[in-house]
Amino acid sequence: MSKPICILQSPIWTRSGYGDWALSVAKSLLRYGKFDLRLAATVWGACSRKNLEAEIADAEGKELLNRVIKENISRQPEVFIQMTIPNEYATPAKFNIGMTAGIETTVPKAEWIEGLNRMNVNFVTSQHAKDVFVGANYTKKNPNGTTEPLKINKPMDVLFWGADTRIYKKTPDKVESLEEIFKAVPESFCFLFVGQWTAGNIRADRKAIGWLIKTFLETFADTDNPPALILKTSGAQLCIMDKYDCLNKINDVTGIVKTAKPNSKLPNVYLLHGELSDVEMNALYNHEKIKAHVSFTHGEGFGHPLLLASLSGKPIITPRWSGHIDFLNPAYATFFDGKLVPVPNEAVNEWFVKEAQWFDVDYEAAGRLLKKIFSNYDDKLLAKYEKLRTENMEKFSLEAMDKAFHPLMEKYIPKFAIEEEIKLPKLKRISLPGNPQSILEPIKDMGTASIVMPAGGCAPQKDGKGTTVETTIAKGSMVEPAKEHPDICPTSRTS
Repeated sequence: MSKPICILQSPIWTRSGYGDWALSVAKSLLRYGKFDLRLAATVWGACSRKNLEAEIADAEGKELLNRVIKENISRQPEVFIQMTIPNEYATPAKFNIGMTAGIETTVPKAEWIEGLNRMNVNFVTSQHAKDVFVGANYTKKNPNGTTEPLKINKPMDVLFWGADTRIYKKTPDKVESLEEIFKAVPESFCFLFVGQWTAGNIRADRKAIGWLIKTFLETFADTDNPPALILKTSGAQLCIMDKYDCLNKINDVTGIVKTAKPNSKLPNVYLLHGELSDVEMNALYNHEKIKAHVSFTHGEGFGHPLLLASLSGKPIITPRWSGHIDFLNPAYATFFDGKLVPVPNEAVNEWFVKEAQWFDVDYEAAGRLLKKIFSNYDDKLLAKYEKLRTENMEKFSLEAMDKAFHPLMEKYIPKFAIEEEIKLPKLKRISLPGNPQSILEPIKDMGTASIVMPAGGCAPQKDGKGTTVETTIAKGSMVEPAKEHPDICPTSRTS
């Protein structure tokens, strides 16, 4: 029996959080197994495409590459899943699902609520995202001058983004490429940040990387045997120009601190730039020189790198707000204090509205907490994070995600009547008894018959009349970029 066609439109295989999330969702849909899955691969802003060597070597990844739409689809798909920001949502199928990491601030755009209401159901990655969307309340002005309230009126469920615990786990295993990189790092105690450096100046960057650098340098200035800060980051593109753009940003912040402390000896900040495989990333999280994971993020829709970092069993220090709180159990995790503040004008754009707020870390208190972690790094501290690691390995794995995702599909998606070919049996020539001359002419094979589906419906019309719907999905192409060799750059070493 034919399966319902399910089209997943997403920025799969892009170097972005959405790209990696889409890959996890696509593989989960393969494991679900109840759809004829097709992929419509889109771009994600200026982010480049990932190198696909790992996908070609992986059975599920290779199967997904074969599912990319290469020609028009002759009938309306039964299910359409779109992974993007909600104002872009479309409804080409009989049942349409929106999936978004949602929102990193306190207020969504009104157009996003309208987009969410176009879909049959919406899945978001965190309780934070759901709370912000459900709590949004606008007044919509109609063309005739009347007004009406604009609130979300479609179902919404939280579906976390699981970690591949076959790869991301606590391990003493060494990876040669990472060992070569760490030869350039003499410090035995390093804080690690992982995340994309978003566009704009120090006030506009949602990850607050500039503020992290500044606080780190000021906190450990003139410290004997200080720790180092390693930034595994890049902009939207992995290229030489992007590398030097990141170095310039780091040096700009370092210059501000040097101006304020001209005679101080500052600790080292290193840039780790370039594409690492999942195995290399896990080796980075687990390297013996990486002692703690740190982020000053203003807000996360989920914060997947922090989940992966938690599986190393090492301390994680983050703001006490937004999506990552779902998997950082406060009984074990350590948080930076701070407060919600208006999003700066420099950060207002097509996603962040001026009425919104995001979280600002108390930088002075954060410096004290970093110093405390550095000075009191002991077995008692590690024991808490070992408990967090054990909890997250069970509750936030890909297997756990499947157990949450697949029942949601069963709950919301209706049963469809699928167009099936009916094979008619071939008739044989026969002779009538007592009349050998009376022979039936051979009956030609009449081919196949099919059930005709009505437009937008889930079952044939009773009178047999219907309209066949042809849905056109744009063809896409995949280009594999050259893989940049990662390297590490000291940026603020002083003598």
